[in-house]
Amino acid sequence: MHNQYNIDGYLHIPQFFTLSNLLDIETILRQFHAAWMIDNQEVYQRGAINSHSITSGDYLKREDVRRVFEFITQPSVRSIIEPLFPHPPKFLNTQLFFDPCAPLQRNYWHRDVQYTGLGIAEQQAILGSQTILHCRIPLTAEHGIELVPGSHRAWDTDEEYVVRMQLDGKTSSDALTTGRIIPLEKGDVLIFSANMIHRGLYGKDRFAFDIIYCDNSPDFLSFRDIGNLPTEEECVQLPWNSIF
Repeated sequence: MHNQYNIDGYLHIPQFFTLSNLLDIETILRQFHAAWMIDNQEVYQRGAINSHSITSGDYLKREDVRRVFEFITQPSVRSIIEPLFPHPPKFLNTQLFFDPCAPLQRNYWHRDVQYTGLGIAEQQAILGSQTILHCRIPLTAEHGIELVPGSHRAWDTDEEYVVRMQLDGKTSSDALTTGRIIPLEKGDVLIFSANMIHRGLYGKDRFAFDIIYCDNSPDFLSFRDIGNLPTEEECVQLPWNSIF
């Protein structure tokens, strides 16, 4: 498992969860999503494809937030996440991914690191030295993710760069010859490096829960919102509380 991640930058585990394992968390996440949509219709109409900070409690009762933390820290999740880090990781945030309002809205190739404000040379330098992972849990069968294997450690080819950065008449939704599509079923888990080249595939009424784990480093933890963390009383009750 660890070797496959090191080579490809992702790990797909089919049917990691049973449907009964997901019943409680899906109910909570759909409650969050319904409340978020009421408050963020304008954002959604403008093209939003995800929300974040499920554990902040803004749209959930505190008991439901606690149950989300229990899901995030359960031993089975720890068993697949912790071995992929060189040192014990930390929790960064949560996200929900859904289809855009406009059916014809295009997806886009990107590396998460390109939104951090770092220059190109700095982005290139961190590829082999930082670990930040999305743990994606689809709650419907979906088209999945298209990604470029190995790009968590290797910089863009010429083709990849002009498409991702929309140069020379290319757009970030153009096809890449190096892309690999990973279709996802409910119950699967897809773990992938946030820094690799990837894009979500819209359609089929996707509804996916992402948990983001990162190195225990100021570079990442400076972005962590304390409002997304459990209280001290909650933390001591969680099985994998070292991530907080």
